[in-house]
Amino acid sequence: MTPLPRIPLIVVLALATAAVACAAPPPPPPRVVAPPEATTIVMPPPKDLSICQRAAKPTTGGDPAITTSFESFSHDWIQKMRAVVVARSATAVRKSIRATYEMELRPTGSTQAPYVGILSYCELDLQCSGAGESSCKASASTVVKEMFRYQAGNWVY
Repeated sequence: MTPLPRIPLIVVLALATAAVACAAPPPPPPRVVAPPEATTIVMPPPKDLSICQRAAKPTTGGDPAITTSFESFSHDWIQKMRAVVVARSATAVRKSIRATYEMELRPTGSTQAPYVGILSYCELDLQCSGAGESSCKASASTVVKEMFRYQAGNWVY
């Protein structure tokens, strides 16, 4: 049996050092970053909110006498609509009309009916658990627009 050749120890150490030098260094540990401070962002309201979601706008269009006449007529009309809604309401599902409403006057160019008045109001569907109004919550809303013509000094439905 022949003896195995002996490799000098220096060559083995040099090869091991070269192998370690070629390996990629380990990745650095993850950096811990504190979260940013909380900020409050105030968004402007959308431009197309309905009368059910915002306050009423002032009456537009028409001369002062016609505007005053239509505002008085609209107030009386809303009172009539509230009375009708209360009379028709069932126990479980009821309707209500919000106190805010808005009016718009448009000239027609006609001598017979020189103005058209547009009344917009919000009708709420209420879900009630009892007989009293305190047990009711709004479940849906509908924008109602009604048009009236001004003819011979009166508003006509």
